[in-house]
Amino acid sequence: MALFADLPLSTQERMNSIGQERSLAAGECLINQDDVDHILYLVESGELGGTKNNKIFRLQPVDVVGEVACLDHRPRTATVTALTPCTVLAFERETALAQFCAAPSDLQTLISRLASLQASRLNDEAAQDRRSPAQCVDDLAQEALQHRAVNHAYLNAMATGAFPSLHGALADFAQNYYGYSAHFPRYLTALISKLEKHEHRKALLENLTEESGQYKEEELLELKKCGVQPEWIIGIPHPELFKLFRNAIGVGNTAAVDDHIEVVCWREQFLAILNTGSAAEALGVLGLGTETIVQTIYQPFVDAINKLGSLQPEDAVFFPLHTAVDDHHQATLKAIASDFAATAEGRADLAKGMRKALALRDSFWSWLHERAMAA
Repeated sequence: MALFADLPLSTQERMNSIGQERSLAAGECLINQDDVDHILYLVESGELGGTKNNKIFRLQPVDVVGEVACLDHRPRTATVTALTPCTVLAFERETALAQFCAAPSDLQTLISRLASLQASRLNDEAAQDRRSPAQCVDDLAQEALQHRAVNHAYLNAMATGAFPSLHGALADFAQNYYGYSAHFPRYLTALISKLEKHEHRKALLENLTEESGQYKEEELLELKKCGVQPEWIIGIPHPELFKLFRNAIGVGNTAAVDDHIEVVCWREQFLAILNTGSAAEALGVLGLGTETIVQTIYQPFVDAINKLGSLQPEDAVFFPLHTAVDDHHQATLKAIASDFAATAEGRADLAKGMRKALALRDSFWSWLHERAMAA
């Protein structure tokens, strides 16, 4: 899609002045799938091609590629290779944003156009999708589990204890993660308010009940098999369970006004997507982009706490509670998502919401990782 064709002349001129020209020989790779960078490319001459979701695509002069990574800080979603000798203009995200500071209207126009391009491509992919709704949701769930946010170096270091101070890393996590996790009931309530079908709302209200510390008998029996005693959790809301962990690790109670700006930004952006996005996008955020990965991302913290060896099991019960029996939460959200995946628009919004949530978490992990390694 031609990005620049209908942009104001001032925006085109500014982009042309900051773009770095790059020449590629036939067969040379421009973008590698899963790489992490934020460069946007405009094809000037020649032809490029790639494969995404088992579908081949071609790029010709005035086409743009890389808008997903540029906008959402996501790992690359496809590999792109020059099919013929070609030239491209490369726009490094931070450099481009800095150059546009003096022209906010041009910046707004550019970001809006990139977002439209991203949405158009997502809708095109969804419209061509011949999978069943359930298969589409399963594939998105697998994509989530393969995302860098789920396989982050921070989580790997937490699982192996590869920090200068494991206790310090856990304490820093406890200090900062609470500003996000304590608001989970708000996130769930925002999603429920988006849903029109009674059965969808009813299913998620059951999840909300569990968040308040109320469990069915079969769930308590299952938890007990995993070493979680009923008296540790019954009647105790999940945010309070996380507070127990904070106190045990030595953080104590901290008012919301003390939340670091990184935590505030994550929480507010997360809530903004839930409140302003479509129902399918909100479901992608909280279901596929969050609940689907909970068991996997919390296991490294279970491993770290076990390595530390100084906490009582009841003080860290928040983590095994979520790694042991969160399957039914995931199943509930995936079943609802399958109803939305019956349309091209729904599939596109599910994917968009999921990828936004994962990008936000990935950024947060990177921040925590940098802090833990510098301690």
